[in-house]
Amino acid sequence: MITTFRTRPALLPGLVLSLLLGLSGCAGSDSAPSSYLLPSTAPAQQYPHALAITVAPVGIAGHLDSDGIVMQLNDIEVYQARQHLWAEDLGKQLQQQLQQRLTLSLPRAQVVNKGQPILDGVPVRDIRIQVGRFQGHHDGMALAEGQWQLLDGSGRLLKQAGFRVEQPLTDDGYPALVRALAGAWDRVADQLAAEINQQH
Repeated sequence: MITTFRTRPALLPGLVLSLLLGLSGCAGSDSAPSSYLLPSTAPAQQYPHALAITVAPVGIAGHLDSDGIVMQLNDIEVYQARQHLWAEDLGKQLQQQLQQRLTLSLPRAQVVNKGQPILDGVPVRDIRIQVGRFQGHHDGMALAEGQWQLLDGSGRLLKQAGFRVEQPLTDDGYPALVRALAGAWDRVADQLAAEINQQH
């Protein structure tokens, strides 16, 4: 079952009611759940490395730490889908997609997960991210919100900032929501890449 996420503000109360009924209907159906992965990005051509970037595991808020894709119904209510699930741990997917996007945006950097070997003799930047929201929104947007920290190789904090990125859905339903969430996360990665370029 495909649920409509977009609406005009004047129709919001009716939409939320129909959304709740639709979601409960999906939960009661006999069809198998759908599972989703964030789309991956092909690695960029690599050049001689001038920088090493380590990406720490991405922390996610408790309401995101489940298999169900989250939809925010209004300013205070969220719903975890039972029939539309993440195929892999969301925090790991976010870490992998961030690493791929940074590799694409910073071809002269060696980008690895924290704990993996890095090159000797190059500056190191460590990225840490905490995600508070990564969900669909009742106004037809995908929302990525949280905070990032950029540290040097010795653990000294270079910069810390919050982020809030909204990406409009191009269609109705959960596949469009997953693609919009991926687009929002890519924009977060692009903000970090720009910051790393300024710091380096």
